[in-house]
This record gives sequence, C-alpha cells and structure tokens, in this order.
Amino acid sequence: MPTRLLNRFGYRIVREVVSPADCEHLGDAITKLLSADAVSRIENRQGDIVGGRNLIEYDWLWEPWIRNIQIARMIRDYASPKACVVRVLYFDKPPGQGWALSLHRDRTIAVREHHLLPAPFAKPTCKAGVPHVEATDEVMSQMLTLRLHLDPMRADNGPLYIVPRSHLPPQNGGIEPAATEGIQTIYCRAGDVFAMRPLLSHGSHATDPNTEFRRRVLHVEIAPRDLLPAPYQWHTAKLLSL
Repeated sequence: MPTRLLNRFGYRIVREVVSPADCEHLGDAITKLLSADAVSRIENRQGDIVGGRNLIEYDWLWEPWIRNIQIARMIRDYASPKACVVRVLYFDKPPGQGWALSLHRDRTIAVREHHLLPAPFAKPTCKAGVPHVEATDEVMSQMLTLRLHLDPMRADNGPLYIVPRSHLPPQNGGIEPAATEGIQTIYCRAGDVFAMRPLLSHGSHATDPNTEFRRRVLHVEIAPRDLLPAPYQWHTAKLLSL
C-alpha cells in the first residue's frame, strides 16, 4: 500500500512515527546544534534561526525514526539494495514570520565536488561550504524525501501544498509532468512523516501574522548509493541497514 500510494499520488503521510515529546526534544537539540554552528544555520533578517544544512552527520536526529516499519518498507522499495541518506536539512517557520513559497520541484543535490563540465547536471553552487548541483529528472525520480514534522502543520502556520500526481512524466509528448488534480493543502500532526517524490510540485503558504504556532520540519533525502553518473559522487552517503 505505501508504494502504491507514492506511485499514484507522489506523496504519503505516515502518522504518529515519533511522539510529540520526542519531537520537542529533537527540536531543542537542533536549535542547540545550530546555535553553535554559524556555517550551517540559516537566519532571517531578525537573526532568528529558520533553517539548517549539513545535519546528516548527526545520525541520532534521523536514524531511529526512519526504521519505522512503514517508512523502512518505502525506502527498500525505492532505494534498495544500497539505500543511503544523502542530505538532511531543517526548516523552521517562526510565529508570524513564515514566508510563502511558490510551486516548485526539488532538484538540488549535495555532491563531493564540482566538475569543469557539469553536464548532465547544471547550476553548480556552494551552500554552507558544500557543493550542490541541479540534478536531472532521471536522478530525482529515483529519490525519496521524508519530512518529519516536529509541530502540527495547521492552516495558520504556513502549511505545505502540493499538486497530486505532478511527479509523473509528461503525457502525450507534453512538456509539463502529468497533473490530473488541483492543489491540495497538507495537514500533519507533530510526529507525522510526510513522504514525497522530489519531483512532486509543492509549495508553502505564508503564515498568519497573528499565529502563535511555529512549524519545524526535519527533511531527509534518500537515494541509492550508486545513483549518480560518473564523475559525480554524493557529498555524504550514510548507508542504511533496514
């Protein structure tokens, strides 16, 4: 069932993977880590920590909950036999300060190094000291994103919205991926995991300026270890044993 839902709609919600209390502990731990790491943290203009990069080395942030039986099955289905965690990010929308994000598809990956001729990848950049490139649809279509919600995702704290089935390849020679349904807003509880295909078109609503609720997300990217074409390599690839 998890695989069929992901194949059909491009996403799935796995409920109650982590307890609300453990979500609070994770959120506090991430804040402490980023408070001491000026390179990895992302700040807004007010100086609030609103995100973080390069959290993959902190295995204890993500390894316990991706062993949930439903999540482990999805990982095996999409990235076996050499499934790896290849990037871990953190996002936070502070109360009343959350931004809106228009519809887009995730295409950026972290790599070991840039190459003089970037093809088949494009747009080489460096984020928090780590080389990144924009990968091909062929690569992104074989990846899986897991987003652990540390807070409830409500109507007033900038929830995610998606276009179901927009991860599917073009039909009838068209340019845009197939999309047969309208925009859908996603609501999650603290401890739920939102699993998605990176090519699913998604965005984020702005927060209500009067909200008292933040929205924190731990974002984990999964891929087969040998997915990238030579000479590219993952910047970091943590092999999973599920």
